[in-house]
Amino acid sequence: MSNLTVRQGNELIEASYKIASLGEARLIRLLIAQISPSDEDFKTYQISVSDFARVFNLNARDSSVYDMVEKSAEDLIKRIITIREGKSWYKTSWLSSARYVHGSGIVELRFDKDLKPHLLQLQGYYTEYDLEHTVHFKSLYSVRLFELLKKEAFKADAGGYFKRSFEYEELREKMGVEKDEYVFFKDFRIRVIETATKEINKFSSINIVQVDYAKTGRKISHIVFHVEKQKQVFMELEGGSPNLVEKTIEPKDIHPEDVLEMISMGIEEATAYRWRKKYGVKKITRNIAYTRAMQKAKKIRDSVAGYLARAIADDLASGWEKEQQERDNRAKAEKEAQEREIQAERERAEKIKFSVENAFNSFLKLTESDKEKVKADYLAQAMPAMKKTFAKNGNEDRFFRDYLVRYFENV
Repeated sequence: MSNLTVRQGNELIEASYKIASLGEARLIRLLIAQISPSDEDFKTYQISVSDFARVFNLNARDSSVYDMVEKSAEDLIKRIITIREGKSWYKTSWLSSARYVHGSGIVELRFDKDLKPHLLQLQGYYTEYDLEHTVHFKSLYSVRLFELLKKEAFKADAGGYFKRSFEYEELREKMGVEKDEYVFFKDFRIRVIETATKEINKFSSINIVQVDYAKTGRKISHIVFHVEKQKQVFMELEGGSPNLVEKTIEPKDIHPEDVLEMISMGIEEATAYRWRKKYGVKKITRNIAYTRAMQKAKKIRDSVAGYLARAIADDLASGWEKEQQERDNRAKAEKEAQEREIQAERERAEKIKFSVENAFNSFLKLTESDKEKVKADYLAQAMPAMKKTFAKNGNEDRFFRDYLVRYFENV
């Protein structure tokens, strides 16, 4: 099951449907990848649990994988897809049937016949991608956002840049987010958009460089994704301007973290390892961090890959890293000073509390005549307001307790 390609008509890409589990998202796309461009009708497609596990890096011996495939197949029969054609629409489901024979390790699935125009003999507007670009996704929203953005990649300019805008409620509907899920926008942004963006940038063939949240009045009304088709970079850093050649990348989990980062930013795998050997992990890592910081600050106008290449060549991060370290050290020192001050204040408070309680206990041990002498001495020097408070509260008066501390210190 190599070279698996997912092809869908754009009407299906734009459809609204709920995918409730990662198992469902994976199973339906692995099933779509079984369709041959030459198929004239749907077949009964077979997927072995062992192949499912291998494609998505799962343990085939784990019984939970069998349970996942079985439940996902069952749920996909129930899922309703809403496909809109202008102001008209129709509803269908993913599967018309699913069969699993115990002990066979194979599930047999058939697509609903209404999906034929959107999956068979595609010649008009359709979107395709390698399934490998989504197999590492852990969020069920990542593949939906990836497909919705990938559909627009043909609009990219000469530099590989394109963007797509969604109405907020429109995006929720297309992503299958129910009205009672992520009710607060902050939760939707963190759990859906930011999680999916991170995975898409790390593993797929596109790179989301920026997300804008536009408001109408005080509410978020539109979400705009700024996207680049990822590029491979073939260059020697010593000489001249970088020569960029566009190719599809195929990220893998087996690479070191710094290499994975470079690949996700558009650097060819072989080039990433050559730079790693030549410049060292430390230099590479700090310039990746520098480039990410410049990207976040919206200071990169051209290709992120090209910017990273120049940063590594000129070690732009050297001075920046020192400034960052100094800033972090100052912040750490300030925080430690504040913590010391807070701790010292706590210790002073505890000491005062101990002294007050100790003095009051000593007062209680005095004879009644000695107690009266102490009270008289206190009242002789106390301010009128303190005398009034003492007359009301007696020995519990706070000012009297403070006086007792000084009294016993001088005895």
